[in-house]
Parts: sequence; structure tokens; C-alpha cells
Amino acid sequence: MSAQIRPMLASAGPLPSGPGWGFEFKWDGVRAIAYVDERVRLVSRNDRDISASYPELQAVADLVEHPVVLDGEIVALDAAGRPSFGSLQSRMHVGHPSAELLRQVPVGYYVFDLLEDDGERLVRTRYVERRRRLEALGLTGGTTVQVPPSFAGVDGADILEAARDNGFEGVVAKRLDSPYEPGRRSRHWLSLDPS
Repeated sequence: MSAQIRPMLASAGPLPSGPGWGFEFKWDGVRAIAYVDERVRLVSRNDRDISASYPELQAVADLVEHPVVLDGEIVALDAAGRPSFGSLQSRMHVGHPSAELLRQVPVGYYVFDLLEDDGERLVRTRYVERRRRLEALGLTGGTTVQVPPSFAGVDGADILEAARDNGFEGVVAKRLDSPYEPGRRSRHWLSLDPS
């Protein structure tokens, strides 16, 4: 597996207008880069290996046919199916969760970027192409692994309104032609508050 890739971060900014932007919901979880081969190694934003805290996410390895590096969010949902950071907190910093805790607070991995595909590093590839290749992987494993939608060619105000109506933390606007900038807070990704 390749050298570690630090996560790209969004900057606060106004709602962008005009073409060239994609929009994704923010999932209010724990950001993690997943290095997937026969096993899954999850690395947090502060470079900690958190794999043992989320053993159910080893299921990601069963869904890929070759090594990949993914960027995504570890998420717990409430009874209404909305992201619940409060629920997730009971799983955070638990090195080896009990079977009871795993049952009480299940988590999923919500993947939004593909950084490496079968040894090919994609950080210089445009976001729209990385998303296309991510979706082609077919990473859907029930509630354990999801590739949430990205919306392009739409009015970002409509996505913000949907985020507000459905209890999401917000929206990230991403330039469709942007590379992935490891470890940088970039204006190519804008974090938008729905309020």
C-alpha cells in the first residue's frame, strides 16, 4: 500500500454560483482515510490508526477486487436515519468495542473520494473523474458502506435547503475540475452551513 495521504480540508466560504461545482452533504462523523487491501487500515485526521475502534468496517475489504485508498466519514445514524455525532461519541476512543457496543451503536463508512485505485495515485486527477471511478467500484454494502450522492448541474441553494430540511450538518461544494490537495485547506472545497 502507498504512503499515507493526509485528508484535504474544506474552507469556509459563500455558496458558489455558476457551473463547475458539485455538492455533497456533510455527514457529521469521524473523517478517516481507508487503506484497503486484504484488510482495512483506517487513519484519522490526526494520523491515528483507528481501525480497531471500528471492526465492522473491515467489510470494506470484501467489496473491492484490488487495493484502493478511500476518503470518507465514519457515521452513526439516529432512529430517523440522520447522522448523529452524539451517538458516535460513545464509539470514539474505544480501542476494542464490545459486542454490545457494536450492536447498540452501529457505524457505516460513507465514502466520498477515491485517492488511489489499484496502485494508481489519483490526487492530481479532477474531482469529477475521481467520483466517476469511485462510483464504478460499486461500494455498497448495506448500511456498512455507502457512496453518498454528489450533485452537479444543480443550484447549490436547493442542496442547502435539502440539508436543512433533513437535519444534515451542511454541504460541501467541490470544484468539478479540482485535484485532491493532501493536507491542505483549499478554496476548491467550500464548507457551507445550512442555517
